Amino acid sequence: MSTCIQIIEGMVSGINRLALKGHMEQFGQVDLVHMGNRQNPEEEPPKVRFNTPESAQKALEAINSGQVVIDGMLLKAQFMQGKGRGRGAAPTAHERNLEVTSRDLFLERERAKKEKEKKRSRSKSRSRRRRRRSSSSPRRRRSRDRSRSRDRRR
Repeated sequence: MSTCIQIIEGMVSGINRLALKGHMEQFGQVDLVHMGNRQNPEEEPPKVRFNTPESAQKALEAINSGQVVIDGMLLKAQFMQGKGRGRGAAPTAHERNLEVTSRDLFLERERAKKEKEKKRSRSKSRSRRRRRRSSSSPRRRRSRDRSRSRDRRR
């Protein structure tokens, strides 16, 4: 028995992921909600993955018996068809992208900004050091020469 159902009819374009998750959580703990392709839901319909097959079965039975209505629309659902990769397999590239949250994107952007600033500050400090070395090298030579001449006098 599968833990994932896909909604094949009745989805309103204005419904968001959290609202769908809220409706589905009455049947059990929801692991993942993917809204699919909103412009072409026949190609990639919304799907809901539950933690247990029993929860998915309860949700499917309730949906298909007409007990679940979202924004005045009756839903129709079926168990996921297709690859059915199983619980322990590694996620596909498409599913892996679904696990990225807005927080992850924000943190990644912040890290990139910090790295960029780090690179800038290093280059600036290096160029400053180079300028100091090139401009201060005659001074150093003079001071070395003075100390040597003092040593000779003693």
